[in-house]
Amino acid sequence: MSSSKLVVRPLAALVVLMLAGAARPVAADPALPAKGEVEVKAFPVAGSDAPKIVVRAVMELPAKKIWQIVSDCAHYKDRMPRVAASELLKKAGNVHTCKVTIAMPFPLSNLTATTEAVHEESELGMTRRWKLVSGDYKVNEGSWEVKPLDKEGTSSLVTYTVHAEPNTAIPAFIRESAQKKALPDMIERVRAEAAKLP
Repeated sequence: MSSSKLVVRPLAALVVLMLAGAARPVAADPALPAKGEVEVKAFPVAGSDAPKIVVRAVMELPAKKIWQIVSDCAHYKDRMPRVAASELLKKAGNVHTCKVTIAMPFPLSNLTATTEAVHEESELGMTRRWKLVSGDYKVNEGSWEVKPLDKEGTSSLVTYTVHAEPNTAIPAFIRESAQKKALPDMIERVRAEAAKLP
């Protein structure tokens, strides 16, 4: 079972699942998370009550398999935890417009966002970067990055970055749960779903 390395700071948004980042070689990065570890860090954002959250993990899987999971918003409901509904509304070139609803615990209402994501793929990795179009958030932007760590393509660094601030206040215990449990659970589910692919 994976451990979680946490930097505990307030988290104003629960898990918001989506999309990308910039590609650069990472194999020589001395600060990579240990195998099996899910690293979660929070960074303050000027003018926002919600921090930017960065989640990283090394997966012993090819980047292309992981990318199939994180780039396919139409199937988030089946492949990601706490997603009540997901739909690809439009695809124009490498721009994907998606509508995703996150299941919130009772008595809170679920959170829905329509986002526009840009997909980029190269030998150095794949990225999916999204921004809010409309929905239950003041801010909802972030990225998925998947980068191969070896020439054989058997190991990858996965980075999920999100800055999300819902229109409604989220209780502190739910914010804490998102950082300590929900985000690492999401990474583990991505790992499990990617491992099922042929």
